[in-house]
Amino acid sequence: MYYEIGIGIGLAFAVFVLLVLVLNEKKKTKQVMYDEMQTAVRGRAYQYATVTGVLSGIITSFLLDWDAFPMDGSLAIIAVSFLMITVYVVYMVMKGVYFGVSGKWKKWTLLIFIIGLCNLITGILRIAEDGLPEGKLTATNITVIMGVMFMVIVVAVIIQKLREKRNED
Repeated sequence: MYYEIGIGIGLAFAVFVLLVLVLNEKKKTKQVMYDEMQTAVRGRAYQYATVTGVLSGIITSFLLDWDAFPMDGSLAIIAVSFLMITVYVVYMVMKGVYFGVSGKWKKWTLLIFIIGLCNLITGILRIAEDGLPEGKLTATNITVIMGVMFMVIVVAVIIQKLREKRNED
């Protein structure tokens, strides 16, 4: 059963790498550059992500010990890591620095949306087919958490772009 997860993650990673290579070869772009303000925001984002990871790790350990969390320990650690990534990316997106000075936000947002949607569909179908062992999410359900993470990032990008457009008007 775990080999299926490995194959699924490996296949998704291979498709992602292939897409990135094809898109980069199709049109050679400049490297994304960050100015001083953007570099400072990135540092603050790392701080918030680290604090979030430490606090959510501690809270998760207590909730798991009290059987008050609907997932096993392995998925909880992965969920905390994904939460840290989400906090980092959303903070940078909301500050307007995630894509750098010359970043192509539409292309990357579409790619993140497709990956998130595929992960959500895969995860939901797996739960519908296999159910939840012992009524808890396990490491085999990682795609649900990954899909949610990607969708939260997409929503943050859309909100930020709408804010930028409103400020321009």
